[in-house]
Amino acid sequence: MSEPVPIHAEGIFTMGVDGGVWESLIFEYLDKDRYYKNLLRDREGLLNELRTIMENMQGFLDEETIKINGEVVKARVIDVSLGFRGSFDRPYLEFYIYFKGNLRRGVNRYEDYYEEEVAEYDYEIVWLFPPGFKIIEYEFAGEGSILGSGNILRLTVKKGLKVGNYESITFEAP
Repeated sequence: MSEPVPIHAEGIFTMGVDGGVWESLIFEYLDKDRYYKNLLRDREGLLNELRTIMENMQGFLDEETIKINGEVVKARVIDVSLGFRGSFDRPYLEFYIYFKGNLRRGVNRYEDYYEEEVAEYDYEIVWLFPPGFKIIEYEFAGEGSILGSGNILRLTVKKGLKVGNYESITFEAP
């Protein structure tokens, strides 16, 4: 029996004017043996698996150092859900994560320090800042572009790219 294999991920970060950031992180899998479908038959087993997955994700987040304007902030996994994309061999896990920093008028900086690794699958990241905010610069692995009225950042990372160690976004708040 083979374990589910991650094939794609997407993270959407939505920053509020108060410095709170909601992150929706979705991991898509190829699950030929339908491990996750089989868990649906056992509610307690499914809840235990999702609890373990949440704890594991929290462990990864605890290894990161996230800073907003130089102050360390802690990301917390709020919940996780399981779904399927068209068939039971294409499950996904969606994590809901929250962290908050103190913003100031003018230039602000988000930074994340984490272990360097090689991307095992393609993924995309979108940062959505409030209207009136403006992204000045960013440092991430992969390809990026600033969209909208300068308050949306879209990043793509291809499988095999070295990622991590450091990423940042410098942005202006009104």
